[in-house]
Amino acid sequence: MEESYFDIIDIQAQAEIQGAPELYIRAGSLLRLVCTLKHSTEPPAFVFWFHEQRMINYDQGISVVESRSSSILHLQDADKSHNGNYTCSPSNAVPASINVHVLNATADLKSISSCTEP
Repeated sequence: MEESYFDIIDIQAQAEIQGAPELYIRAGSLLRLVCTLKHSTEPPAFVFWFHEQRMINYDQGISVVESRSSSILHLQDADKSHNGNYTCSPSNAVPASINVHVLNATADLKSISSCTEP
């Protein structure tokens, strides 16, 4: 009698945010976060987005487009209040996070030029 052996591999579905772990954007620009599902056998029942551990309210200039394997968060006219940690949390996958840094171009240019002056 011949014995058979099978290795059982437990692959857990995971979320992944493009550009993680850090994203830098200019103030006034569009913040676009793309969360994709990896190793998922079925689409999630829902995907929640969080900013600094608080669920995002979609009626504040924020929209979300969802497909079978992704969720895309759009935020118009980003400013310093949008700095921080964003988390994509699908119902059937391990969540993913990204740190967003909104840069004020004018202030950043002033600090750079003051460092280069004699």
